[in-house]
Amino acid sequence: MKIDYFTLVGLVFLALALLLKLMIPLDIYLLKFFNSAMFSKFFFKYFTEIGNGLICLAIIVPILSYASQNSNLNSIKTQTLVFTCIGVGIIVKVVKELTFDYALRPAYYEFSDVIFLEPVFLYSSFPSGHAATIFSLIFVWIFLAFKNVEFRFKGLIIFSLLFFGLLVSLSRVVIAAHWLSDILGSIALALFMLKIIQLKFLKNLLYESESAKYFSFFLIGLSWLYLITIGTLY
Repeated sequence: MKIDYFTLVGLVFLALALLLKLMIPLDIYLLKFFNSAMFSKFFFKYFTEIGNGLICLAIIVPILSYASQNSNLNSIKTQTLVFTCIGVGIIVKVVKELTFDYALRPAYYEFSDVIFLEPVFLYSSFPSGHAATIFSLIFVWIFLAFKNVEFRFKGLIIFSLLFFGLLVSLSRVVIAAHWLSDILGSIALALFMLKIIQLKFLKNLLYESESAKYFSFFLIGLSWLYLITIGTLY
């Protein structure tokens, strides 16, 4: 069985995540190291939520879709990004349920020298949904938007997007909501998601279906309605 590049790299990140999970003292040390970088509770309270599924669906997806459709890049259908957002969310949910009692969050251990931001959760640490979502969208967008496209600032844009995704993901460790091992696992899932959207039987749904397009618009509108009326992510 042939394993493509993205799957192979995803497996490497998954292996690193599991290895770090076994090296508990190192995972704790890295948690405290990144937590010490919390220079502003107010900033990180909002910055970390960029990776929230609702925020990604309401804001990040439309921005990325618009950017690809109004530039010299390959046009990416809105439903492709919406499916990516929802698909990785479902995968994360399943994995979290399977590891609920075993993947304990940093707050469970009540470290006296760690600063925690609300809301504080104790279980379902692996993987980080925020990190998996933001990285999935960035990976898929970069792969499709820049496929067979060459221009001067291509490398800079790709680096900037990946760096932004890394900052958002690491903010989950900074606020002590996740371990670094959770972030590595999330990157693995994002790479697997990149492989999933390339499956042939999804081609019509992701790239051609008009009903999928309008349903995607409906979901984006619904996410905005929720954010406006409820006013909270939790």
